[in-house]
Amino acid sequence: MMRSLLITCFLLINALSYSQKKTDTIWNTNTYVSLKSYKNTYGEPLTKKDSLNFKFKDNDTLVLIKDYVRPQGTMVPYEFKDSTFLYYYKKVAFNHKNDSINKKTSMKYWKDDIRIFFSKSVSKKTKKDFMLFADQIDKAVDSLHIKEVKNVEDSNYIIYYFGDYEYESRMDNYTYSTFYASWKHNKIYRTTIRLDESAFFGDALIQYKLRELFFQSIGYFVLIDDFACESYFSNCYSPNKRLTELDIELLKYHYSYGICKGTSLETFEGQHQKAKEIFEKTGHQMRFFHPYEQEQ
Repeated sequence: MMRSLLITCFLLINALSYSQKKTDTIWNTNTYVSLKSYKNTYGEPLTKKDSLNFKFKDNDTLVLIKDYVRPQGTMVPYEFKDSTFLYYYKKVAFNHKNDSINKKTSMKYWKDDIRIFFSKSVSKKTKKDFMLFADQIDKAVDSLHIKEVKNVEDSNYIIYYFGDYEYESRMDNYTYSTFYASWKHNKIYRTTIRLDESAFFGDALIQYKLRELFFQSIGYFVLIDDFACESYFSNCYSPNKRLTELDIELLKYHYSYGICKGTSLETFEGQHQKAKEIFEKTGHQMRFFHPYEQEQ
C-alpha cells in the first residue's frame, strides 16, 4: 500500500489525470506523477508490475497512482514572476549559510501565526515601536500573521536581552546579537532573538537591530548587497530603513500559495521550468494543490 502524500503541495497537470470520481469534498483519482516525485513522496519501491503502467512524456518517466485519495485542500494557479525577480528571490530565500551550498538548500517559512513574547527588560516604548513594524508586515502579507502575547507559554517567538532568563539555551555561548530558529519539514515553529542591549547607543539603534533580526528570521532570509541600504533585505546600515516595495513583493511571494513552499532550490527551479514549458506547449497554466494542514 502506498503511504499518504505528506508534502506541502504538489503539481496538478490535468492532461495527465483521468477517471475522477467525487465523494463530498474528496476526489479519488487515477493519475500519473513523475518518477522523481514518486521517489520523493513514497517509501515503497516500484515493482515490475508498476513498470507495466509507466508512461513517457517530455523525457519524463511517469508512474501511475491508482485510486489516489486527494485530501481536502485548495488548488492555486502558478504565480508567474520574471527572471530578474526570481534571481533576487533565490538569493535571499535559498542561499543559507547553515545549509548545503548546492541545489539542495531549502526555503524556510512560518505556517502558524507568529506569537511574540517580550521579556520584562524590554521597555514599553521598544515593544510599542517594534509592534508597529510587525503590524506593517502583518497587513502587507495575507498568510503571515503576527501578534504579541503576554505569557511565554502562549508564544512561539521570544525577544529578550543578554542577562535575562536564558530562553534559548543553544544561544548561551553567543557573544553577539542574533536570532535562533527551529523548524521541521522546513516550517519554522519557534524563534528567539537575544540582543546585547549594551552594544547599541540609544533606543533607535536597539530598534534598528530588533527589526533587522526579526525581518531576517521570518523567512530565514539572507541579507544581500544587491539592494539600496534602505531595504530590509540589504546587508548594509541605513538610518532610513523601511519596507520598500520590493521588500513587500518578495515577502508576499515567499508566503504565496502560487508556489510550492518548503522546497529545495532544485525543486523550485524545476517547477518554474515545468510551468513555463507547459504554458508554451499547451497554453494551460500549471496549478499547485495545497492540502489543508495535517500532522506530519
